[in-house]
Amino acid sequence: MKSTKAAGRYAQSLLDLSVESGELESVKADMELIRNTIEGSYDLELMLESPVIKPDAKQAVLNKLFSTRISKLSLRFVLLITAKGRESILGPISQAFLDQYRAHKGIVIARVVSASALTTDAKKALITNLSLSGNTIELIEKIDPSLLGGLRVKVGDQLIDASIRRKLNDLKSDISKNKLSAI
Repeated sequence: MKSTKAAGRYAQSLLDLSVESGELESVKADMELIRNTIEGSYDLELMLESPVIKPDAKQAVLNKLFSTRISKLSLRFVLLITAKGRESILGPISQAFLDQYRAHKGIVIARVVSASALTTDAKKALITNLSLSGNTIELIEKIDPSLLGGLRVKVGDQLIDASIRRKLNDLKSDISKNKLSAI
């Protein structure tokens, strides 16, 4: 899915409008639904990007898909984007909106990769430790058995790698260096 500066500008406009109208939470839910629907349907994505399909036909499809599932504000926005010929960036707009929503609310995403599923207590402890910066933390978990144990946490551009796999690789590297220095 392509991303453009225009997507960010449209998302910011929608964010401002939804805050002003008091519909921020419902619009956020709508943008999640739109993003997931577009990401989940290759045919829909192709249709939105197609220059051959007329805007009226695209509006009809989007109206049928979303008219009963999203708020009136979000539906009007989607139809306006389509009328302006920008429907090809509807997916990036919805993602940009969600990113801007998180920034507006002070929510930081922490991506956690662990060898096995984290317990509820481990999740709470991790969120508590990461929340010391004053931000609200949203955990996104992934399981990777190749880590052998421990976990990797990425918050923004910071990576904390406390995995057994990394420690074994470090040990292997240290042993290799010591063999070379002994020669």
